[in-house]
Amino acid sequence: MGKTTFILGVGVGYVLGTRAGRERYVQLKEHATDVWNSPRVQEKVDTAKQTAASAAGSATQTIGKHLPGAGSNESEPASREPASAN
Repeated sequence: MGKTTFILGVGVGYVLGTRAGRERYVQLKEHATDVWNSPRVQEKVDTAKQTAASAAGSATQTIGKHLPGAGSNESEPASREPASAN
């Protein structure tokens, strides 16, 4: 009877715990969604996107100045042959 009682207790605890855990998870997810969709947060997201795009453009220009052929749309002839499998 001791083993059966223990297993039954574990089962009941698991079921009650998962229900409570799931409810809390749903609450947290809803709160996170509300925060993410708030106008203040979306303003900051847009600012971050613009800053990242600007930094990427600057980096591309800087790299293009220092690497021959970088940034050009011309296709360069293949100067290397594929490595042999020896």
